[in-house]
Amino acid sequence: MTNVSPALIQIVNPERWAGLSMNFIDAGFVGLLVKNGQLVRKLEPGRHFSFALPYLEQCQILLVDSKIRNLEVVSQGDFVSRDQYLVNVSLSVMYQVVDPKRVALELSDPIAALVSAIKDNLAVVVNQLRLDQLNQLGRVQIRDYLLSHLDSFYTLGFNLDDVRISDISFPKTQGIVRQLEGLTARAEAEHQATLQAQMNAAAQTLHSQNAGKSVDSANATPGTFVLPPEEAAKLGQRTVRSPLPPTTLAVDATQSLPQIVNVSSGKATLITSNPFTIGREVDNTFVCSDDLCSRHHARLDRAQDSHGNWGYQLTDVGSSNGTYLNGQRLQPNQAIWLSSTDRIKIGSEEWIFSAAANGRN
Repeated sequence: MTNVSPALIQIVNPERWAGLSMNFIDAGFVGLLVKNGQLVRKLEPGRHFSFALPYLEQCQILLVDSKIRNLEVVSQGDFVSRDQYLVNVSLSVMYQVVDPKRVALELSDPIAALVSAIKDNLAVVVNQLRLDQLNQLGRVQIRDYLLSHLDSFYTLGFNLDDVRISDISFPKTQGIVRQLEGLTARAEAEHQATLQAQMNAAAQTLHSQNAGKSVDSANATPGTFVLPPEEAAKLGQRTVRSPLPPTTLAVDATQSLPQIVNVSSGKATLITSNPFTIGREVDNTFVCSDDLCSRHHARLDRAQDSHGNWGYQLTDVGSSNGTYLNGQRLQPNQAIWLSSTDRIKIGSEEWIFSAAANGRN
């Protein structure tokens, strides 16, 4: 047996006797008494009496479902990732009406408005993520983004109680950007074949040139591979840069590295890079699994003060729930010098900072 959910808004025409009517509002609903097109009052669950002059006043009661409801949202190529791939997102949204007047009387199609707001927010967060990020942490990041940007739903009279991402899929065809620009499938295939031929020719030419002579790299910078000018012109780029590794602090046998020690577990983590970043994202130096920790929450920087002494500064990089130093919440993006035994708290996790032997005390 299939249970069909009642409509979000139901219209009731009260039966009257000599202009008087008695109506019951069930639990989980809010009634709006409308007389001659104007809202008279809001009716909470329970028994209510109303009066209207026969033939002169037209009364209706709009029953608005205020319980938590479920909405399935399925996209078909509505979004584009940061690296320009089409993305399909299917999700289940648990929502609730928080402003019955706004929903019932001011929106011509409340559900369509809610779906549009959800897709607008999805477009923003998907456009910030690359294909690999969507594959790895896309579900978590999309859910976190929607639940942290509730203002766009409150303005419509709704609140999102929870979001569950059921599926994230990608078109199998490459070159999505060119399809978006209007190329047909045949033109896209021809473009791919031409590009592949150019890449193969460039690779063969480069191999033959390297066999006879080396490429002049006198002006090349570290981490840069320079193509011959004619091949760079073919590929539409002159240099291909390889990613540089993060800065790693050298370990001197005469000094100990600074560290942060977890107060609960006692686990010590050495600060071996500069900057030393903390957050839930996997690209941070220290990945924190606490739910109250932002994706990019805080960082520690090794710096030199006005007296020439080296030490560490703690900076909150604009987190949602704040970074606390010795019980005091830091101002966002304001660096504070650290001393040994300082206590750093992020969410429910707390660490004690231990400076290096020759650092600031």
